[in-house]
Amino acid sequence: MFGDLIDPEFSFLSHVSRPDWVVVDVGAAIGQFAVFAATLPSAIVHAFEPSAANVATLRRNVERNRVVERVKIHQLALSNADGESTFEATERTWMGRLSDVPSEGGEVVAVRTLSGELKRSDVTHISVLKVNVSGFEPQVFEGAETVLAGGNADILILLLGLPSLPWYEKIASYGYRFFYYHPRERRLYEVSSFDERSVLSHRPWPARHIIAVHQSAIAAGVISTVEIVRSRR
Repeated sequence: MFGDLIDPEFSFLSHVSRPDWVVVDVGAAIGQFAVFAATLPSAIVHAFEPSAANVATLRRNVERNRVVERVKIHQLALSNADGESTFEATERTWMGRLSDVPSEGGEVVAVRTLSGELKRSDVTHISVLKVNVSGFEPQVFEGAETVLAGGNADILILLLGLPSLPWYEKIASYGYRFFYYHPRERRLYEVSSFDERSVLSHRPWPARHIIAVHQSAIAAGVISTVEIVRSRR
């Protein structure tokens, strides 16, 4: 939809996907990523989206693409604590976001943590975790910290954001290596410093996401079909 250089993770996941994958899409919106993941030889996709309007469109897109049996839709927002919040919709509902301030036009939505929801769904390991929640990524990471600290997600697809930089460094301390993917070269270029200049200078414009892979998944050959170019310190 957006082209290889904006969303190169689509090409990357196509090259490394496996039939036993469990994929989690946080901020599924109308299903761009969830439907794509469900067309890979994945086992199941868990799609989390709080907006009722988005969920209605997401369900239609899942049906139209004939992947109903492979996509489980959870009408929830994910953050760092259980409770309720307000979802602020825009004219383009797929670009809405959670708000800390209640508003007259906002939609009250249920909020949970990813760690808690995976436990409730009896999911112990994730193959791919994609997080794109319009600036609320740090709160999602905090609510998923037990998953990340245990290395229980092999591949992370994370929306780029300067507020997330401290979390990239923390996630790296849990055994994850960070990369940008070049789809034409089929190479992962490593990012090993997490200040603004280092992260953005490695960015193959205009990529929206950064990719992280746990070292145990690399050792197990999960991404062996693509080349890793190590960072130069």
